[in-house]
Amino acid sequence: MGKQYRDQEYLVKLGKRIIEIREAKNITQEKLQELTGLDTRQIGRIERAETNVSISSVKLIADNLKISVPELLDFSKLADK
Repeated sequence: MGKQYRDQEYLVKLGKRIIEIREAKNITQEKLQELTGLDTRQIGRIERAETNVSISSVKLIADNLKISVPELLDFSKLADK
């Protein structure tokens, strides 16, 4: 893994949460890219916790997954917490 961020634990959880929701909705990274306009590589970096994602990107992803930001950030719902 690349750079470690101060809040790496939360970035990892966010990435896992995005993957879980995206896969539950049968949305590929490529489709999420089409929906959000974010680069597919950036989505991959977010999901792998390789970047410190902005709140604007978090909101954009949540909106396009048709969920609220609080729901996206509800790490208690992670399958393997």
